[in-house]
Amino acid sequence: MLGLLLLLFLGFYAVSAAALIFLKFRWGMRVVGLAAVLILGSIAVMFAVYSAPALAKYGLSLFTTAEWDPGAERYGLLSAIVGTLISSAIAITVAMPLAVSAAVAINEFLPSRVRWVVASLLDLTAAMPTVIYGLWGRDVLGPALAAGLNALGRWLLGVEPVRAPLNLLTAGVLLAVMITPYAAAIIREGYVLIPRQIEEAIYAVGATRFEAVLIKLRYIKQYVAGGFFLALGRAMGETAAVAMVVGGNYVRLVLNPVDPGITISSLIALQFPNAANYLYMTPVLYAAALTLVLMGLVINGVALYLLYRWQV
Repeated sequence: MLGLLLLLFLGFYAVSAAALIFLKFRWGMRVVGLAAVLILGSIAVMFAVYSAPALAKYGLSLFTTAEWDPGAERYGLLSAIVGTLISSAIAITVAMPLAVSAAVAINEFLPSRVRWVVASLLDLTAAMPTVIYGLWGRDVLGPALAAGLNALGRWLLGVEPVRAPLNLLTAGVLLAVMITPYAAAIIREGYVLIPRQIEEAIYAVGATRFEAVLIKLRYIKQYVAGGFFLALGRAMGETAAVAMVVGGNYVRLVLNPVDPGITISSLIALQFPNAANYLYMTPVLYAAALTLVLMGLVINGVALYLLYRWQV
């Protein structure tokens, strides 16, 4: 199956390159776009085929239970699915205000001489290897968050709410730091495309600086939504850094963000090296990957629907 996918990829790549070179550029780009869709579709089909034994054995219970006992061949993906949703919700809640604030500050308030420096540094953080973020999250962010929340808990309630520094909250905040540059870049791109006539009209009616920012953000709401969904997709699929800070607890369902948990991508990364030792673990992990693909398709479908409605 993997060999067939590789042949399909190389075949589509060769056809696309030939179309770009020997045919019209427009037709060549159409072939490239079609090739990308077909390759993604073939990957989803591969996950479905490889996960078929697990789906046939466990059925719907594979997604509604939180068991993980490889010795007894009992598996459930509910804890990973819930962990993915919790960490992604924390990440997007923290990241979007930061991304919007960074885009507005760079375009509205920073002097033009330092604007490109700050923008370049922000873009540079998006290019850093994710394992660097993971090390920082494990050794600095996690202990700092735990110490801060425990100090706050002792002061307000007399208890320490965080028992382990590596948990879903640490993963969510770390993801927020990682995805903020992506969302900010999309919003900044929309910001610089605002026509000068629109800006002059906003200030001509007597709007304050704050009101002008709100009107401009509303004008580029497609870009804000695009940054939101790009960041959300990035947060749900991040693997290496999350696996280092999420806690690795896949034996029970976790709903408290300050408890160690697991996400779908980190479950696959942590368990796949040992999966061949068990009969059904490999198909189960492919079912987890298929679930992540379907969640990504739903997110992108919602994004396309919203962008289409706002353009009509």
